[in-house]
Amino acid sequence: MPKGLPFSVDTFSPISNRKKHHFLTHAHKDHSVGISTHSFFPIYSTQITKTLILQQFPQLDSSLFVGIEIGETVVIDDLDGTFSVTAFDANHCPEKYIGRKGKKPKYCLDYVFLDCTFGKSFIMIPSKHSAIQQVINCIWKHPEAPMVYMTCDLLAQDELLVEVSRTFGSKVYVDRVNNAECYQALTLTAPEILSEDARSRFQVFEGFVNFYERARTKLTEARANFQPEPLFIRPSAQWYVYDEDSKTGSQRKQMPVRAKKDSFGVWHVCFSSHSSKEELEWALQLLQPKRVVSTTPSCRAMELNYVKKHCLHKEVTSDDPLWKLMEIGVEEGSSSPQVSTFSEICRIQIPIKVMNKRNLSESVRKLYRSMNVLVPRPLPSLVKLMNSNKRAKRSFQF
Repeated sequence: MPKGLPFSVDTFSPISNRKKHHFLTHAHKDHSVGISTHSFFPIYSTQITKTLILQQFPQLDSSLFVGIEIGETVVIDDLDGTFSVTAFDANHCPEKYIGRKGKKPKYCLDYVFLDCTFGKSFIMIPSKHSAIQQVINCIWKHPEAPMVYMTCDLLAQDELLVEVSRTFGSKVYVDRVNNAECYQALTLTAPEILSEDARSRFQVFEGFVNFYERARTKLTEARANFQPEPLFIRPSAQWYVYDEDSKTGSQRKQMPVRAKKDSFGVWHVCFSSHSSKEELEWALQLLQPKRVVSTTPSCRAMELNYVKKHCLHKEVTSDDPLWKLMEIGVEEGSSSPQVSTFSEICRIQIPIKVMNKRNLSESVRKLYRSMNVLVPRPLPSLVKLMNSNKRAKRSFQF
């Protein structure tokens, strides 16, 4: 987040510790990195996010957290000025919220901080309802499968497990020892679907560590024993986004409408809790912010068409909030010309005096070498190079 903001969002580091207020939007691990060592009061979060985080990091003190629930507005007093934060349901995972700082919606937004995870992908991601139905249809088409393994051990996938359990009238088994975090999370979000029976047809299968090797082992065992194969379903958009067409080399763009089987025997369903590029564009058209900042370093906001059309060539005036966000001081009443973002690069000439290395003391040379940089040496003359080449030829003559 910019230095000038009095708060941090989903960031726990030595730099974020300088902030006066901290917000944790949800309990995904990549949003709570460093919280065990860099956590300071107050951390604003929903109650369920607080509970999940305390399960993951039992060493944390619950008094660090301040509650903020969906639809609630919290007014925060700060030395730099009072501001309000409203929590909206982001439809990302249980109780995940997005905050909006400031005034009523009728006012123009200066900045929108946006999760651009799929900002570079042109794939049309189906809705959650459609993706869940694709999972259910895939199970219906494999009635002979004695076991159904679903890689649904992440937050936001509990909704899928609930619908599968309701549709087929069967509970879901989760290994509380080998998949403890998933089990504990489901005891909070969907305890009614949990089964203690390891023979249950529907089971959660850990989807990251050696997933394909473990799936292949179970499929091979079934074939060797002439038994019906178990069904492996992986609801994720990752396979669709990064699996390139072998003929054209271009990324997939059409919306998947049914589960697809890969060469390993695993069925994939395009299920995502992040917004697609199309949804991001639609949201920006509604909000119409002056500028957009991506919260995902690997995906820049400049990939979005709205940003290209409406944000890249805006001028930055002396009273623009950007200076405060970046903690750059601008003198009041300054007559300096306006700065235009992404404009022509200014070339500045700086006179540099090059010293002869012989004039440097031995201590300076040692310091220079300690920085893993080679001390400049004069190049050998052409005559020396030719003589050394002749000597090398003579040494190999027999």
